Amino acid sequence: MKSRNRAVSSDLAGQAGPTSGNSEAETEQASGGHAVGRRALLTRGGVVVAGLAGAGLAGVAAAAPAGAATTDPVLQGESNSVGTGVPATEITASNTPSTTAATPTVIATNTGVSTAGEAGPSLRLTPSTTGSVPANATVGGDLVATSDGNLWFTHPIPSFGPFAAPVHTDANSNSFVPPPAPKRMLDTRSASGRANVLDPAGNLDSSGRLLSGKTIHLDLTSLVSFGDAVTATLTAISPTATGYLILWSGAVARPTAVSVNFISGQSISNLTVAALAQFSTTATDTIAIYTTKTTHVLLDVAGFTVADIGQVNPTFTAATMSGTSRARRAKQALAQLRSQHR
Repeated sequence: MKSRNRAVSSDLAGQAGPTSGNSEAETEQASGGHAVGRRALLTRGGVVVAGLAGAGLAGVAAAAPAGAATTDPVLQGESNSVGTGVPATEITASNTPSTTAATPTVIATNTGVSTAGEAGPSLRLTPSTTGSVPANATVGGDLVATSDGNLWFTHPIPSFGPFAAPVHTDANSNSFVPPPAPKRMLDTRSASGRANVLDPAGNLDSSGRLLSGKTIHLDLTSLVSFGDAVTATLTAISPTATGYLILWSGAVARPTAVSVNFISGQSISNLTVAALAQFSTTATDTIAIYTTKTTHVLLDVAGFTVADIGQVNPTFTAATMSGTSRARRAKQALAQLRSQHR
C-alpha cells in the first residue's frame, strides 16, 4: 500500500501535526498521542528529535527522565535513565530514500569549548578503560574508543561471532601510491641519469659505473615527502664479474639480504622494497645501493608506501589516486558489491 506525505501547518503557534482543521487535542487523539503542539512542547520542557522526509513531520512527546521506558524519547540536556536491568537507551536514525538529496534524521553536535579554546568535535566517544581490544565490543556494529586513542569496530562475522578490529586512520595505517607509469630515478650510464646520486665522488668510475665494494645514496625527495618505503625495480647492467646488489634505507648497517644476484656481463632486474631514510635536511627521502662488483645500475620507482597520499608529489601519482577518482571508484565498487548480494 502506498503511503502519502501530508501537509504540515505553517502556523508557528499552532500544531506540528498534519493540518485537518482539528484542534490540537483532537489531532493528538487521532494520531494516538504521537503528535504534539509546539506550544505544548515548550511548556513541558521537552525537545523533539524529528525526521524530515518530503513534507512529513513527526514528533514524540517528552517523558519523565527518571521513569522513562526504553521506547520513550530522549530529552536533550537531561539525565536520561531507563533504570537497571533493561537495555541501554538508543537513538535510531533512519532516512526514507527519495529523488532528492537525503536529509539526516538526527544530527549530533557538541558546541562545547576545549581547554585550548577551540570548538569541540561533533561527536566525542568516551574511551573505555581497555587499552587494546575492547572487552565490551560484543555486538556487530559496535564502535568503541579505547584509552590508547584508537577506534574499534565490531564485525558480525558469520559462523564466528563478533570480532573487533581497529579502524584505520593516518595514525595507524598507510597506503600504497602507484604512479601512472614507473619513474626512472637512476641510470648510471648517463650524466642525467646520475643526477639524483648524492655522493658520486669516489663511488662511481669515469663511465658512471658503481665501483666494487662501494655504496651510493639516491635522493627521491622530488617524488615523496617523509614516506615510509619505496617499491622499485633494481637492475644490474653488464657487471664486470659475478656478484650482487643490495638496496636498503641506508639508515642502518648494510643488511646481508641480497636484492639482485648477477653474473659477469649479465643484465638482470628484481622488484624490491626498501624503507626510506633522511640523508640531510633537504634530502628527506633517500635509499642506499651497494654492489660487490663494478656495474651499471638502474632504479625504476613503482610506488611509495605513505601515511597519506598527499605526501606523494601529485604529478607522480596515478589519476585514480585523486580524491574525486577514489570516491567515484569506491562508489562503483560498493554498488557492485550490493548487486552481488541481492
